Amino acid sequence: MRVTQLGSGGNFPIPMPTCGCRVCREAREEGGRYVRRGNATFVHDDNALVDTPEQVGPMLNDAGIDRVEYVFLTHFHGDHVNGLSVVQALGRAEFPLDSWANADPPTLVMSEATRRAIERSQPYRLKYDGVFVDVEILDDGESMELGETTVTNLEVPMAPDGDQRMSNFLFEGSAKLLVSPDETKYLNLYRVPSDLDCWIKECGLFREAPDGSPMFTDSLWAEEKETEITFERTVEQVEEVRPERTILTELEEVYGRSYDDYLELEERHDRLGITFGYDGMTVDL
Repeated sequence: MRVTQLGSGGNFPIPMPTCGCRVCREAREEGGRYVRRGNATFVHDDNALVDTPEQVGPMLNDAGIDRVEYVFLTHFHGDHVNGLSVVQALGRAEFPLDSWANADPPTLVMSEATRRAIERSQPYRLKYDGVFVDVEILDDGESMELGETTVTNLEVPMAPDGDQRMSNFLFEGSAKLLVSPDETKYLNLYRVPSDLDCWIKECGLFREAPDGSPMFTDSLWAEEKETEITFERTVEQVEEVRPERTILTELEEVYGRSYDDYLELEERHDRLGITFGYDGMTVDL
């Protein structure tokens, strides 16, 4: 199974516009692995894209991907769906056109909870159904077949007292891959297979910068920890699940860390097989 981390960033990309911090300055100067756009994963075996951040079009072009058959949405947050208009270009008919509808539309897969949330907050994003995509609902615990691969939706609540849900997509084919790009604080680890070849997972918040200086006030840190996972908790989850390898993503500018900083962290957690993803990172499982 070949997998590409098209984008490894999140809601706060690197470099951030107008930001003059060390990390953003370095990204502008160095480019390459120092730049992080939105969060998206591509599973080559099944031509399956997971999430559509705003810059997903350039990401697909940069990776040389010429076919997308499935688009999976993990949840409704803007940094994971704002690039959904890319489906207008997937499977378009050859010239001369006699219709704006795609000749071979991809299948857009999401849970009913995600569909309802998008319908409430960004209803215009669902206008593509039947024209540029065919929508399929895959609810918690349900599976679908993509050729030789089975994909199962493992849902998790985003908060203990809310109805907002996040889909973790488990790909089982030539390898076993779980894609959990965000909102893993309340993930029930009993549902995560113990024989994962790879876990693509949200990194989590850091309390301090690499030099030890605080990145959040005490009050904001206490507030954020109520709903957001920390990096320390992410490491604990990886220790409990013990996948063969873990690729951490959703690496935000507000974490104050550059590509080099993450390499140093990798060395500290080498025994767990943790690596930090970067835009365009491709692995064979």
